[in-house]
Amino acid sequence: MPRIPTIGDVLNPKRKGYDFRIDDFLFRAAVGPNRQMTIESSDVRGQEIDVRQNAEDFTRNLGRIYSRNDFSGGSNLDIAHSRNGSQSDIQRFWDSKGIEVFGKDRGTSYDVQLLHTTELTTGTEFSSTDDDNALAIVGTDIYISDDNVLKKSTDGGASFSTISTGLTAGYHIKGLAAHGDLLYITANNGSAGEIETWDGSTSTQKMSAAVYDKIFSVKGKFLVTIGNAIHQYDGNTTVSSAVVTLPSGQTFTDVADVGAVILATATDGRIYAIKDVTGTFTANGQTELSSNEIPTCVEEVQGEIFYGTKEIQTSASKVIGRLYRARLVASDNLYVLANQQLIKEWNINSVTAQPMTLFSTRDSVYTGIKESASESYLWRYYLPTAGIARDLEFAAGGLIKGINKVNEKLVAIVGGSGFYKETDNFEAEGYLITAAADFFTAEKKQFVEAQLETSNIASGTSVELHVSDNLESINDKDDSNWDLALNLISGEGTVSAQTNKVSRYITMKLVIKSSVLDTTPKVQAIQTRALARPELVVVQIPINLSDRVERPFRKPITVKNLGETIYQSLKDKEGSSVTLELFDPAEVIRGVVESISYPITGQLAEVGSVTQYANITIRGTRQEVYGTVTSGNIYAVNSFARVRFG
Repeated sequence: MPRIPTIGDVLNPKRKGYDFRIDDFLFRAAVGPNRQMTIESSDVRGQEIDVRQNAEDFTRNLGRIYSRNDFSGGSNLDIAHSRNGSQSDIQRFWDSKGIEVFGKDRGTSYDVQLLHTTELTTGTEFSSTDDDNALAIVGTDIYISDDNVLKKSTDGGASFSTISTGLTAGYHIKGLAAHGDLLYITANNGSAGEIETWDGSTSTQKMSAAVYDKIFSVKGKFLVTIGNAIHQYDGNTTVSSAVVTLPSGQTFTDVADVGAVILATATDGRIYAIKDVTGTFTANGQTELSSNEIPTCVEEVQGEIFYGTKEIQTSASKVIGRLYRARLVASDNLYVLANQQLIKEWNINSVTAQPMTLFSTRDSVYTGIKESASESYLWRYYLPTAGIARDLEFAAGGLIKGINKVNEKLVAIVGGSGFYKETDNFEAEGYLITAAADFFTAEKKQFVEAQLETSNIASGTSVELHVSDNLESINDKDDSNWDLALNLISGEGTVSAQTNKVSRYITMKLVIKSSVLDTTPKVQAIQTRALARPELVVVQIPINLSDRVERPFRKPITVKNLGETIYQSLKDKEGSSVTLELFDPAEVIRGVVESISYPITGQLAEVGSVTQYANITIRGTRQEVYGTVTSGNIYAVNSFARVRFG
C-alpha cells in the first residue's frame, strides 16, 4: 500500500517536485491548460448588527460610519460599541478639556464650542496656611474670608474691599453663612470662639461661650459645630445641646437641607440625618459608607442626593476623590441613603483630588477637583442626561473650597490662591476625545475618511480633527499615534478628508482653537467611515491523482494505487481545519477544506496525457510567511527544528 510523503520524510520538498503541503502531507499540483490554481479574496458580507445611531451614520455609500453630533451625555465612555451599552452612549465620549458639551439649553441649536476662561480677582490672594477660607453670598454682595480677614464685593467679584468686623484679635474665620440680609460668621483661635453677624455696615457679637467652628443656615435656623459635636443655634444667643456627638477627634464636614431632613457629613465615615421635630433638630438616622471613605460634602437637587468622599492613600501620597448619587428613603422612621451610585472617581498620583464642596443649579451639580500642582477644575454633572464632564479651569493647584453663581457667571475660591470668576472670553484651546469604535467586530477595518461639520470659522480660529487606531490613545491627548486628518481655518459646512488606518478600533480627537478672545468656532458633528477588509481567501488547487510520479531531472515512475491513496486522504480532510502551505507563490493559509471535486468532467485533457486530478477548495486566512532557511548551521535549527524549504 503506497503512502503519502510527509515533511518529516522529505528534507527539501520544493526541490523534489512537491508544490504544497496540507498539514504534514506533501502533494503535487496538476496545473496546466484549463487547470488553474486560483487564490482570491472572499466576498465581504454585510454586518448583521446595525450600529447606525445618528443621521450621519446613514449612507448609500459603501462602509459603515461612526459619527457623533451630541456630546451632552458626558465623559468616561471608553468603548462606543459595547454589548452592555446603554441608550445614552450615543451622547457620551471619553474625555474633554476646555470644551462646552452641555449646551442644550442656550436657546440655540446644539453645538460644541470653547468654554469661558476664569481669572483671579486682584486683591483676593489668599495667605492662609491652614486653608481657613470661606465663601458666602448675601443678596448681590459676595463675601470671602482669609484667616482673620473678611472681604466684600458689590460688583460681581470684579473688586473686593476689606471689612472691619470687630473680631477678637487672633481669631480666624472658620465659617460663613448667609441668612436673609445677614452674614453669620464663626471664628476661633483654637481655645475660644465667637459668633458674629454683619448686616452690611455693622458687626455684632452674638455668642462667645465655646470654640465655634463651622456654621450652616438650614430650615430657618442654624447648625454650628463645636469640636466633635453639632448643635442647633437659634441665630441669636442660644446654642442648644449637641444633636449628634462624634467619636473623639472626628468633625463634621458639611451640611445640606435635603427636604424631609438635614444631612450632615462627618469624618467618621457616616452621613447623619437630622430632622426638625416641632422646632427641635433631632438625630433621625445615619448611613455608613464603605470602608476608608470619608464624606466631605453633600447637596440635594430635584430629589437626588449628591455627596463627595475622599480616601487617603498614604503609600501613594494621594487622596482619591469620588462623587456619588443616591436617594433618601425612610426605613422604620429613620432616614438613610439608598441606591448609591458612583458617578466619577479621581485617582491621580501624588495629588489630593477630593471634592470639598458641591453647588447646584436648576440643571447641574458642580464640584471642584485639584488635578495637578498648577491646575484645578470645576466638574459639571448635567441632570437632564446624567452625564459628567470637566468644566471651567482655574490656573491654580489648590482645593476648591466654595462655588456659587453671580450674574449668570460661576465664581469659586481656590485654597492657597484666591477668588476666581468666569469671564466672557473663551479658552485659547480645548479638546474632546471620543470613545473608541469597532462596530461590534474584532476584525480589522479600513478607515478611509474623516469628516467635520462646523459653523463659520472666523479669522484667528481653527478646528482640527485627529484620528488614531491605537486604543491607548484615548488616555493621552498628546499620544504620538494621533494623526491630523483635518485642519479647518475658514469656511463652514461639511468637509471631509481621506484617511488610511487599518485596525480594529478607531477614535477621534476634536481640537478647537481661538486666538481671538471673544470668538469660538462651533462644531455640529464629526465622523469617520470604515470599509470592511476581506479577511478570508479562497484557494482552488488541481491536485495530481495519477499513479505516475514526475520528478525533476529524473525518470518518471509509476506507483500503483498512489492516486487512490491521495484521493482517500483528501476526502478525510473535507470539512476539517487544515494549514495549507504553498511553496510557489509563498503563502500560508489556515482554514477549512470546503470541497473535493473528483472526477473532473467537461474539460478536455491534453492529447496523450494520463494525468488525473481533483480540485480542492480551501477557505481561510493568510498567515505570516517567513523567509526560506537555506542552511541548518544556525542555532536551534538542526538541533530543535527542521529545514522545510529547499
